Amino acid sequence: MSPRHAAAAPATLSPSDLNAPDASRSGLVLHARGLTASGSHGVIFGPVDLDLSPRQLTVIHGPKGTGKSALLLALTGRFRKTRGTLIIDGVDAIADPYHAIRRTSVATIGNYVQPEDRLTLAESIAERGYLDSVPLTHAEDRMRRIEELVGYTIERSTELEQLTAMEHAIASVALAMIRPSKLIVIDDADVMVPHAEQKELFEIFLRMTELDDSAIVATTVDDDMAPPGSIDIALPARHRAKVHPISGEQVAASPATPDASAGGDPAHEPTTQATEVTDS
Repeated sequence: MSPRHAAAAPATLSPSDLNAPDASRSGLVLHARGLTASGSHGVIFGPVDLDLSPRQLTVIHGPKGTGKSALLLALTGRFRKTRGTLIIDGVDAIADPYHAIRRTSVATIGNYVQPEDRLTLAESIAERGYLDSVPLTHAEDRMRRIEELVGYTIERSTELEQLTAMEHAIASVALAMIRPSKLIVIDDADVMVPHAEQKELFEIFLRMTELDDSAIVATTVDDDMAPPGSIDIALPARHRAKVHPISGEQVAASPATPDASAGGDPAHEPTTQATEVTDS
């Protein structure tokens, strides 16, 4: 795990905290309305409207530079430029981001937050448990329960760099679930995963949400293999500002496309709507 992830680790958890947080009264894991972020070069993402229920998978896709990674961080309360309404498990993430962050977990964000490939799975479990203040015995028990849901195990002495692309994505989410959370996000989930295996990957993600009645949000290159019932979000290509995922600073921007409106004012942008994936 990148050392920079340690700064996001919560305070030491009590035994009662090791149970997943209760769902909000609305029954939603996440409620977002008009969620947006802008910088000096214009809109980073949004506005986005999204409701997530327990045991639901969301796939966010779009060309490079459309703000996918920034949106993932915003949905977990970790993107400081976020504006709009964001409720995570009953907590107002705009007004109280630190409280909301305790209900979420990040598996990967680009090259900035990700498991260390040179570690074995056993070492990765211990490291993630340490960063998330979960005792090793609890961390190991959580991993065993996740493996039961997934349907197979990975040898603990295997280095993460030796895993297949699909196994690596699954292991990354599993490590993020060592501390029970209601919302888990993973960036570039399908990168290097053969197209024929992507359907199975998303189905496994769905099974993993059963452990804590959580929701998983994944950014992808493709969205055609997302299972029915999952949520699909397509970010428009006109948002081309390049953003540093950790600081939130825009470091570059390509020229505005012809349909860019109002100088990048998010109030004039069409709302990005989430749609449910069907069998068709």
